[in-house]
Amino acid sequence: LVKGRHGFIVGGMPGLTYKEDSIVLEPGSSIFLYTDGVPEATAGDGSMFGLDRMIDTLNSDPDALPEKVIERVRTAVDDFVKDAEQFDDITLMSLTYKG
Repeated sequence: LVKGRHGFIVGGMPGLTYKEDSIVLEPGSSIFLYTDGVPEATAGDGSMFGLDRMIDTLNSDPDALPEKVIERVRTAVDDFVKDAEQFDDITLMSLTYKG
């Protein structure tokens, strides 16, 4: 898990200045990006999906192809929240750098 400071949403308001950041990926490295709606997905009892569940889901098959990673996380979130209404977006992106 790479923790860093993030800025305001891209395109949220005109004229904002954004900071640049970088990460080095070696060939074969994978990266998973997500919005806060993933760990904050809330079940009917008020409990949140959380980072630990997300990380456990990602670590359940570390060699999965990007589309499988997305499917696995989305399924884990859906199974957790069941029929509870969500109030935030859930955006996922997974990629493998091939070099």
